[in-house]
Amino acid sequence: MQISKNVKPGAVPARPLDPAHIEFGRMFSPHCFVADYRDGAWTGASIGPLEDFSLHPGALALHYAQEIFEGQKAFVQPDGGIAVFRPEMNARRFQSSAERMAMPKVDEQAFVDAVMTLVEVDRAWVPPYPGSLYIRPAMIATEPHIGVSSSHEYKFFVMTAPAGKYFRNLAAGPGAAGVLVCESMVRASPGGTGNIKTAANYAITLQITAQATAAGLNQVLFLDSSPERRVEELGGMNVMFVEDGTLVTPPLGGTILPGITRDSVMTLAREAGLTVREYAYTLDELKDGVKSGKIKEAIACGTAAAVTGIQTFCFENGTQLQVGAQAPGPVTCSLFEQLQGIQYGRLSDKFGWLRRVQGAGA
Repeated sequence: MQISKNVKPGAVPARPLDPAHIEFGRMFSPHCFVADYRDGAWTGASIGPLEDFSLHPGALALHYAQEIFEGQKAFVQPDGGIAVFRPEMNARRFQSSAERMAMPKVDEQAFVDAVMTLVEVDRAWVPPYPGSLYIRPAMIATEPHIGVSSSHEYKFFVMTAPAGKYFRNLAAGPGAAGVLVCESMVRASPGGTGNIKTAANYAITLQITAQATAAGLNQVLFLDSSPERRVEELGGMNVMFVEDGTLVTPPLGGTILPGITRDSVMTLAREAGLTVREYAYTLDELKDGVKSGKIKEAIACGTAAAVTGIQTFCFENGTQLQVGAQAPGPVTCSLFEQLQGIQYGRLSDKFGWLRRVQGAGA
């Protein structure tokens, strides 16, 4: 996919980007990648000024939610260069989402090229540590057609946003979040779309997420649809637990998003000598494990928040459970430091996770 460029001259921040004063998802970099799918092929790949799209009111994305997206990050390196974290995994997950939603796939290399080229263009918008550049690739159905069917036209685009801390109210480092355990609704069910990144998965969580926010909590923990009510994932990230020398996380199956941070943390845990077990606690097992102290730490992990400790599980009936003697615990802190150390280039990238951006200190 050949990418043309129409870059605004002098498009740099008016003042230095301070991660402490950047609200996540509110500030955007000045350029955007766009390509259109028509007549069975991707065309018109270009990077230009970030501006509004013009969509027909009958566009299928607006009526039948034929839309997918990704989330990934770029980080400033010690030598001033910039690196994107594991973009190939995002590209492959984007393809899986496209297949499930009956949308055309974007070639893996074309996806990576779009991301890397855009980050290169807007490299001045990558904040220093502890900030990062959040990258949002997405695809929407653009054909005007009122009818339940797949579109024949699509728009693939990538935009970026300078980012500070995801949970601004938490202390520096991995922090310690409060989580609402949702028993009144489920996020996904077998045979659905819980394992892909499509907008509808997140729309159905907004009501309960608003309740959690109003209660001063940071995230929502969803359970599966089985009678046992097994732990699945948080509203915007995966969840993990620490027993004695063991990191426990729910297996992917078909209802949990295969998180890139999840995969990375599991790899780092094994490298550190921890046993990694994929197992979904029932709600009763979670409660008993926390009360007895068997579960010593709980962890939220995802692109936006990296690795975050969970301090409290709150329930819809008003009861609460404190996790472990301290939050974040030692395993949480160690995994946070290892992951961030690789992402920011302070530790050796022995797994080959970083892709250097050309023309940015490379």
